Amino acid sequence: MNSGTNIQKHLAEQTIMFASITKWIILSSIIGALIGAVVSLFLKFLEYCEESRSLLPFDYYYTLPFALAITVFIVKKFAPSAEGHGTEKVIEAIHKNSGKINLSVVPTKLFATVLTIFAGGSVGKEGPGAQIGASLASFIAMKLRFSNRDRKKIVICGISAGFASVFNTLSRCDFWGRNINSWWINVRYFIAINSCWFFCFFCCKNVWN
Repeated sequence: MNSGTNIQKHLAEQTIMFASITKWIILSSIIGALIGAVVSLFLKFLEYCEESRSLLPFDYYYTLPFALAITVFIVKKFAPSAEGHGTEKVIEAIHKNSGKINLSVVPTKLFATVLTIFAGGSVGKEGPGAQIGASLASFIAMKLRFSNRDRKKIVICGISAGFASVFNTLSRCDFWGRNINSWWINVRYFIAINSCWFFCFFCCKNVWN
């Protein structure tokens, strides 16, 4: 009798585990593909703007003071959380705000980054890519009414997808995402984040090519 009960309990546990893994494969794949496409388009637009500098009747770096003033105003006005490099803000949101990030960060960060780089400012692409990915993932998680724990996982998938898009690589974003919060390293999370960057990388390669 006890043997039969143990078998049923084991089967129930395995069924729950399988359902959870399947759920995270599907969710992370969608997140990876969506964010991979968005961030890749952002990088394409940035490249186009850089190539458009030659259309100016004067040297582009003369626009830098004006670009910086506009950027500061827009960030302060519409998305204060978009300040800085980007990665520290998303890590803070994960640890202190259960992964909740305002969607306004996406257009604000995109515009600020493109304008600053166009004018000759020194701005990295990985920070904005990670922040855009995290913001989109957070928005999706909130719309689907995920729990705080699941929203954090989705946001970390979004961050990793953003990194994969910018660097056009897999392993770096994989380890970076999983090390944000080391106690989440388990089978389901490992599968989720690896599925995320795989679909993100696939989507990026198709957009770029």
